[in-house]
Formats: sequence, C-alpha cells, structure tokens
Amino acid sequence: MRKHSWRNALILAALLFHLPGCDVWGGPSYTVVIDPGHGGAPVPGNDDKWDPVTKKYLSPYLYGMRYGKYEEHQLMLDLARRVHYYLKLTESDEGWKQFQTILKQFSDQKEFTRIRLRSVMSRTEGWTASGLKADDPRVNIPFRLYDFPDRKDPSKMVPGRLSYINSEHPYLVVSLHMNPAGPGNDGGMAAVLAPGYETFEKLRKLTLSNKSVEDKEKAYNELPWAPFWLINQPGWSRLQIATADTWVYFHGYWVKQNMKDPWLEKNRGLRHNMIQWIYRDPAGWAEKARKGGPGPYATKHSEFRAEGPFWDREKADPEAWRREGPVPGTDIKFGGDNHFASNELMRYVQYGTRQISPELARQSKKAIPEIIDPFVSTYSLPTLVNAVVAYLEIGHLDVQKDRTFILKYKDEIARSLAVGIYSLFTGLKLKPYQGPFKPTSKPLDFKKYENYKAGNYFDIVTD
Repeated sequence: MRKHSWRNALILAALLFHLPGCDVWGGPSYTVVIDPGHGGAPVPGNDDKWDPVTKKYLSPYLYGMRYGKYEEHQLMLDLARRVHYYLKLTESDEGWKQFQTILKQFSDQKEFTRIRLRSVMSRTEGWTASGLKADDPRVNIPFRLYDFPDRKDPSKMVPGRLSYINSEHPYLVVSLHMNPAGPGNDGGMAAVLAPGYETFEKLRKLTLSNKSVEDKEKAYNELPWAPFWLINQPGWSRLQIATADTWVYFHGYWVKQNMKDPWLEKNRGLRHNMIQWIYRDPAGWAEKARKGGPGPYATKHSEFRAEGPFWDREKADPEAWRREGPVPGTDIKFGGDNHFASNELMRYVQYGTRQISPELARQSKKAIPEIIDPFVSTYSLPTLVNAVVAYLEIGHLDVQKDRTFILKYKDEIARSLAVGIYSLFTGLKLKPYQGPFKPTSKPLDFKKYENYKAGNYFDIVTD
C-alpha cells in the first residue's frame, strides 16, 4: 500500500517548482490535470467529505458506475493514461515531433504552435492496485475528494484530491466519467456544469420572495440553466432540486421539498472550508459555524451574508468567466469557459475519431454517442478548483453503443482529446468535415485569467 505521504511530496514539489505560464525550455508551458473519475472502493458507511464542524464523514465514497464486469473507474483510468501519454509528448523535442504527426491527422497546417502541456494525473491507479480489501479503512486514502484527518495523528489533515489538483496550479482540468442510463435513455456524452454565485443568489432571493409557487416556477424557467438541472431526488421538480442545491451552496445542507425548512440530516458541509487553499475561512471558523447566527454560517437564507475569502472569490470576475457567462463563439448563454471547454473536447471526440478511424467514418452517425444536454448541479470539482474545468460524461456505461465505442476506440478517443486540449490553448485549422458536432477549433482566452487584477488566477489558489 502506498502511503499518503506521496501526495504531500507532490504538493510540496508543485509549490516549490511551479513556474506559471513559462517553463525552463523557454516557451509557453501550461499545466493540465487529467482526472479519471472515482478510483476508490465501495466502503460500507460514510468514507468521504470530512466535516470539521460535526467531526465526521458526511458521505459514502462515490464509487462510480458498474455494469457487469465493466467499471467506470477502471475504464476512465485506461483512457486517462492514454491522454496523459499523448500530452507528455509535448514536453520534449523528440516527443513534439511525434505529437505533430497526430496533429496532421486533424489539420493541414504547415506549422503548429509549439507549446508544452505539462500533464498531471489526479490518480495513477485504482483501489485494487493497493492489495487492500474493499472494507479496509485505509483503502480510499489516495482517492478521497476532501481533506481528512491522518489516522495516526488526527490533528494533521491529509490533502484530498481537490487540494492536490489546486496545488498543481492547472490552467485546465479534464475530468473523465461514464454515466448510468435511466429507462429509455439512448445514451450520449455530456458536459457536467456548476453555476456560480450570480445564479445561486437569484435562486436565494427567489426563495425569500413572497411569490406564489407558480410564479417562482415561472421565474425559475427564465434562467438559461433551468431545463438542465439534474433531478436527483424522486418526485421533486427542477425548481425544488435547484433550490436544494442553492441551500447546499450557501449553507452546506439541503432544504426540504417545501423549499422553506432546512433539511439538516442532508448535510453536505461547508465545502470551501474542507480543502487546503487560500479561500478557507480563518482559523476558528468551525466553532463559529457551530453557533450559527447571522453571517456566513447562518442556517436561514434571510440571515445569510456572503462574507469571507471564498465569497469574495465567488463574486469576482474569474468565476463569472468560468461558470456563468455565455459560451464564447456560440449562442449558449450559460456555463462560461467551463461549458466551452467541455463542448469543444466532446466535439473533438466526434471529429477526431472519424478522422482517425475509416471504420467509424463509414458507419452511421449513431456509431458514436451524440452530444446531449448538460447536467447541472452544485458539483464540487467545477466549483472548488481555480482552473477551467472540462467535466465530461464521455458515455453511458450501461448503453451498449456507448460502451462499445469506449472499449473499441479508446486510443482514437484519447488522441482526439489530446488534440482538443492543445487546440484550447492555440486553436487549430481543421481539415474539411461533413459529420456532426464540428469543433469551433478556437482557443480559449486564458490571458484574461493570467492578467486578472489580483494576479494570475491559476496561481492565487494556494499559499
């Protein structure tokens, strides 16, 4: 079993040797984190999301999708390793020559902008590689999202995956997952998005208003996010689910279906204080949170005040760019740069796998999972990292078409994602294409984050 000290060493190395925007080789360098979803074991009971207020774990470890002998965490690790391999080619002169041969499968450009993509994986193994049994209390130590107490010295906190990702100061995080399909679901690939402060504040004010439920429904449906909110509680409307997520965002726990009474038993914690970054509240915050009362630890919407470093971050421009604004180059009015990056990478999968594989190019459009509507909720990863986040459900594991595509064309998908990641930084002039979902092949404006008035957004995340 690897001890969790490896993660502390990696974080220290990242803090000591990180050079923003430019590496020693003299050209532009950008860190990209490849995050293969899940990885841990299905441990009985709660095993993640350590809460300093209640001093207990709040949630079971999210094991991911399983279908027969196929497991999401392993399939996505296999895919992530390939993406990581192709991105690492950009780190050396010899590797760059190989990467250019892949770019030429996508583009007829005579020259390609040379950049270095420093690829980092959020995990390199799954829990089965440890040799531990699924019910061993140590089994999920390398895979938890949130920080947690050291088993030998509970006064020390071990950084979880979110803290590790932020410590690497990435410009881009690509998180790879596979979805379960409900009855009648034809599958497909989709973006996973989290709104920002602007949307949640509108929903908080809507809850506090004296409008009738019908008028609240009408106001909710005017939000561009409204049709896409993930209903994860049977019998609830999208408005009720969005309202519950709003309470999680501001208070750390759900509201009941009546959209009025706190549902304290569904505690999700003050998540921004459960990781290691500069946006944590000052020492002593947990004691204040236990007392409650008006302010940032209020248990009621009417008493809540968005005060403290995290809320200053949430109200600032970079979070609006990442999560709230219109998608660049499209008529989509929500999701910002996270939505653009997610859509663009899925489009590169659509385009690239057809370019690379003559077999796929000859088959019907339905041979590749279509891009479907996004999933919207108050997800941790796109909320709690300082990076553009492309969170992808690359297919549905229990839909045969999607599963076959992932299993048979894993390398083609990986190369397409690697080229799409490159294009997000440089742009690319693509070869002619008659298929569906053509990429825009336009670069993201990372400069606005680098030139943010408070400093490089990707760097102002850890001490």
